[in-house]
Order: sequence, then C-alpha cells, then structure tokens
Amino acid sequence: MLKRFLTYAALLLVVLAGFSACSSEGDGPVEERRYDFVTYLGYADGVAKWLYIGPEDSGQTEMLAQMDEPEKIKPGQRVLLSYTAPDAAHRIKVYGYNYGNVASDSLRVNVKPVDQYPKHPIKLGAIWRTGDYINLRCEVEYTGKTRALYMMADRETLDRDTIDVHLIHDLISAEDTYFWRTCYGSFYVGAAYGRKNCRAIRVHLEDLTYPTVKTYDFGIKK
Repeated sequence: MLKRFLTYAALLLVVLAGFSACSSEGDGPVEERRYDFVTYLGYADGVAKWLYIGPEDSGQTEMLAQMDEPEKIKPGQRVLLSYTAPDAAHRIKVYGYNYGNVASDSLRVNVKPVDQYPKHPIKLGAIWRTGDYINLRCEVEYTGKTRALYMMADRETLDRDTIDVHLIHDLISAEDTYFWRTCYGSFYVGAAYGRKNCRAIRVHLEDLTYPTVKTYDFGIKK
C-alpha cells in the first residue's frame, strides 16, 4: 500500500504542476493547458498528429494540431507536450514540446547478468503506466556528458507471470557531478506485456527519494 500511495501521490503532484491557465488581461477567456507524455505520429498538410494514451488501460486518443512541422523529433518518439484540451474533433493547440531531456526507448533484454549493469541512483518524482508505456519523472546528477538511461528486462523472468525490469542508469565515464536536474523517461514495454504468461511488470530501481522502496508493480488487463 505504501508503494502505491507514494507512486500516485507523486503522479498527482506532477499532473497538478502541468496545468496552468492563461489570460491576456486577467478578465479574458481562460484556456486549460495540459502537459502530458504523448507519441508523435507524424506531419502532413500542415497538421501534426499526436497520440495521447490515458492512465493504466483507459484508452487512447489521436489528436490533431494545425502548426509548423515539429523539428528534431521523429514519428514514434515520445515527448512532453503542452497543449489545450481536445475539442469534439480532437483538435488541439500546441504551446510547446520537450524532447531534449526525455528518454524515449523500447524495453531491452540483458545479454550479461543483471547485476553487472551500472545502476547509479536517481531521485524519483513519479513513476506510472499509460497503456504499453511506463513513464518516469526523476532527477539525475548533471555531468555534462552522455549517459545511459533505459529499462531492461531480466531474461530469466520473461516466461513468468511477473517480469522483472530494471531501470539502468549509467553515468558511463563521467567522474565529476555538479547538481541534480530533472529528467524524464517514457519506455515502451508492450513486447513484455504481450508475452503469453505476463500479467505484470515489476520495475526495480535505485532511488534516493524513497530508498526503502526498491520495486514498483504494474499489472495489465488481458
């Protein structure tokens, strides 16, 4: 119960922080802004398509935004999108998108024993599931150099009803760290959920915020 409470309490904080209102004069119309992980689907005829996936198994919505073509992101990439609530035709207005500090990757499988992979600690803000994605908000130590941040399934558990998945955070060759900065991740784990016996994924991580909580379980409807 403690793990579930901490997970959803942290998620609630990030959701609340993502909402803001804007008004030109203070008395004018107020637009609701949302801030979510979405999948970029592509661009055609002046319209960008984005896929919103709701919490757990609550479904998904394809959203349309008339805008300039997004730069430096590719179809299938996960980004943090700031936008208005969709209208009846699923049209939205995009205020901006963040991809620079978002790790967007698919679940990997280990090729050597799990304990041989570096797991430098993070400071967890929130971890939650939307459909076939497990999302992460955390802080990591800034080094000014390339790092690795991905999720890896333990090969030995692939045929079990609960698959063990490890958050691998590797500072690689960095020797000096300077400060903690916010980092996001959205990892596709559909291949694991699609396995015949899988009913849940158990995420293992090294966390300084809740050091006694080592795992988070995410079930899925079959």
